[in-house]
Parts: sequence; C-alpha cells; structure tokens
Amino acid sequence: MSDTAPEPESPAAVTATDDEDAGRLVSASRGRLIALLAALVLFGEIVPLQYTLVGVTIPKIGAAFPAAGNSTTWVLTILGVVGAATMALAGKASDLWGKKRVLLVVGVFFLIGTVIDAVTSNWWLFLGGRALQAVSLGIPAVSYGLLRDLIPRRWIPIAIGVVGTGFGLSAVLGPVAAGLLTDHYSYRSIFWFLVIYTVITAPLLALLVPESPYRVRQQFDWVGALLIGAGVAGVLLYISEGASWGWSNGTNLAYLVGGLLLLALFVTWENRISYPMMELSLLRSPQVSLVMAIAVFASILQAMPNYTIPYMMETPTPAALHNLIYAQASARAHAPVAFVKPFIHFQGDVNYAAGMSVFQLAWHVTIFLSISAMIFGPIGGFLARRYGARLPMIIGTAAFLVTFVLWTPFHGAWLDLASVGVLWGLAFGFYYAASPNLIMDVVPAARQGISSGMLAVFGAVGSALATALLTPILAAHPFQVVATPPGGKPIVASIPQVYTNAGYTEVFLLVGIIPAVIALIIAISLRSGREPARGGERVQAPMAVTAVAEP
Repeated sequence: MSDTAPEPESPAAVTATDDEDAGRLVSASRGRLIALLAALVLFGEIVPLQYTLVGVTIPKIGAAFPAAGNSTTWVLTILGVVGAATMALAGKASDLWGKKRVLLVVGVFFLIGTVIDAVTSNWWLFLGGRALQAVSLGIPAVSYGLLRDLIPRRWIPIAIGVVGTGFGLSAVLGPVAAGLLTDHYSYRSIFWFLVIYTVITAPLLALLVPESPYRVRQQFDWVGALLIGAGVAGVLLYISEGASWGWSNGTNLAYLVGGLLLLALFVTWENRISYPMMELSLLRSPQVSLVMAIAVFASILQAMPNYTIPYMMETPTPAALHNLIYAQASARAHAPVAFVKPFIHFQGDVNYAAGMSVFQLAWHVTIFLSISAMIFGPIGGFLARRYGARLPMIIGTAAFLVTFVLWTPFHGAWLDLASVGVLWGLAFGFYYAASPNLIMDVVPAARQGISSGMLAVFGAVGSALATALLTPILAAHPFQVVATPPGGKPIVASIPQVYTNAGYTEVFLLVGIIPAVIALIIAISLRSGREPARGGERVQAPMAVTAVAEP
C-alpha cells in the first residue's frame, strides 16, 4: 500500500509548482541550522510555559479576583477552548500567508494578552487576556511546516523530535520559576516573567529564522474557519465543564449540540466550496485519520499525569493532614487537641501524599519526566529517519502502556512516580517525534499547516477528555473525616481536593491503561510510516492548489 494519502477531491483543478524547495537551506552550515532550530524551540516554549507557570498559581489568582467565585478553573479552561478553536486557523493561515509571519503575529497576540493579565484587576478582562494568550497554542503546528520548508530533508525527522519535546524549559524552569516568584511576589510576576521571555525569544526568531517563500495561492475560507472554530469550542466546553456543570445540564448540552451542528455544517460547507480549509478526503484517508485518532488517546496519556501528580505530591503528608484536621476541630470545639482526638477518625488511605512545594515537585519528580522526554524526542526522530515513523509510534504507545501498568500499583512515593516517569518521558518523546513525521510524509506541502493544526485539535480533545474522565473518578473517592461527638451521631465530611489512594489507582487504570491499549492497537495497525521518514519529500502528485515561491 502506498504511504501517500489520496489526492483531495477539489473542484478547482490547478497545479502546484516545484517551488517547495525554493527556500531550503541546503548549503547552510551546521551552526546556522542549529541556531534556527534553537530559536524555534525557545520561542515555542511559551506554549507549555503558560500551563506550567500559570496552572500552579490558580489559587493565588482566585484570591486576587473575588468576582471569579468558583470559576477560577476557567484560567485553564479558556486556554484549552480558545487554543483548540484557533489551532487549525493558524495552520491554514501559515500555508497561505507565510509561516514565520504567522508565528510572529501569534507572538504579538500572546504578548498583548500577557500584559493585560499582568496589570488588570478585572476578572473578565483577565480572561480576555488568557484568550489572547491561547492563540499561541498553534505555534507547534506552524513550526513543523517551517521546518519542512527550510531545513535539509535529512534533518527534518530528528528536528521534529526536538521541536516536539523542547529543551525541557517548561517542565523544569516553569515550576522552579513559579515557586520562586510566587514565594516572593504576587501572581502578576508570573505574567511579567512571560512578557520578558517573549520579548527575548521573539526577536531571536525574527533574526535567526528566515521566512519560507512557499505559499499556497488560495482564498482563505472565512466561513469554514468560523464554523470549525466555534464548533470545536462548543464541544470542548461541554467536555471541559461536564464534571462541574453536569453532563445533562441544559446549558452544557446546548454547547455540545450547537458545537456538533456547527461541525456538521462545516463538513457540508467544505464539500461545496472550491477553496476549503482542508480537503476532507485527507481526513478520511487512513494514513491521516489513524494518526489523528492516536493523537486523542496519546494526549489523554500525556495530560493525565500533569493533573494527578501535582495533586498527589503537593497534598500534605498524612501526619500533617491529620494534625491540621485535629487543630481545626479543636478550634471549633474550643477544646484541647487531646480532647477531640478520640472522637475523630479518617476514611481513606493517602499514603502517597508528600507535602511537596512546587519547587520540590520540580526537582524530585518533574525534572526526570522532562529530561527523559527531551532526550528521547530526537532519538525517536532518528528512528523515524532510519526505520520509519511507525516504529517510534509503536514503541512510544507501548511505553505509555507499561508506564501506567507500573504506576497503577506503584505510585505511593515520589521515587516510584519519578523512576517510572522516565519511561513516560520516553513515550512522550517518541510520540512527538512520530506523529508529525507520519502526517508530513502523507500530506502535500500545500496542506502541511492545516494538517498539523488539525492534529493539534485532536490532541486538544484528548487533553480535555483527560480531565473530564479523571474528575468524576477522583470525586468518587474523597478523603473523609468522621467526627463522632459525645452522645451524638457521626458527622462525615470530605476534605476538598484530597482523594484516596484507591481513587488514583482507579484513575491510572481507567484513564491510563485503557487509552494506552487503544493507542497501541491503532499504532500497530498503521500502514504508513513503514519506510524511512522523508521529511515530506514528494508526497504526492500535483494538487488542486497553486503553490508559489515568493521572491
């Protein structure tokens, strides 16, 4: 079977030129290529940094905005929803108007949103700033296209692994910076840190990375962009807020139904116009659709530890938790701790709790996962170049499976999480080396941006599903206090955001092992990626789009 997707069915039959290599730096020195790659990676780190930096400061942000009430989780929710709604748009815009140009425009949006969040005292304006920051989530998709257009083909498979896993700054520097800044300053310092980081890395991108001269001469499908953006946003709102609003809540269901209707209209519209956002025949091709399906399940496996491990490790140790509850009961009863202790009992095992700070979590656990991913990303790219991207995809999904098989019974100590987490880093690195290479070798250059954007959208759905699945499981296993006052009936109270060991075991089993099995089965069934990755070279015959190289 051919490794290339079938030609899209487009009513506007035109030709594509051979200008895809017009801007390729075939005679550039190794130093220049490394500088280009480093600039792309450093700029792209703003995407994970805004999660790792801002996520750990949500309690401080909520305290600063009393108007937010119980909606402080929207600090992250709006990032995922708006980001998913704009990823494909950024990818398509890069195909039409220039990839470096789109990266810099996205950087400006991010910078404006970050400055707003650093200075505003209005909750709704703060969320507006977060929405502007979310546009940056399309950066990786555009970066893959820029690599495809600029660097020598033999570099591309490995470079993709480097861009996909980065230099580990977000995973190591993020928590460390968050801990140091929030310990000494307000939450606003986090956003000023991001402002400074962007002001430094954006000029590096502008100076060290040339623009790709490759363009697709086609009208931008504004109607399709609106339909897919709003449709994806509606579905993700339902998934993201289902646990808190209620899956059968009328408002939440309206978002789901509205989102699905808009996506159905998107399909109808795309099949009728001559300049679609993305030819749907590409999505129907197994070489593309199976990789998109893996993206959903792999993203669940990537996102889930980012939620569970911080909760587990930052939960006060059992002794500290018990003493805190004794002290609170003593204060309420206006009695000594020794008096109330015999009347208080605990339900649920929290032996995993380590009482770590954000800084300690970074150095005890997160650093092992991030460094492992950073090392194995390029290795996965090398395997893709040598043997085909299917091999690192199979190894990566198998490593995800083994990781969660081990984490399910062994997560009671930080050393267990960290040592097994090295294997999770391998899975993470191999996945991000494999999936963009698999897509790149089956789609034409004229569809690189939108294809990578759609891959990111499917990944965003998986990330939202991770929280939607684990939230009700953990909520069903709360750590509880049973107080039995003299002569009274027992009073049972759940401790907020503290869950039992059984809850985390169930999460690792149901939200870890099961998705990993599905991802591995799909990876094994792939027919594409069985030959050495080509860096997108000559993936198919001339397309129904005019691609030109601008002078």
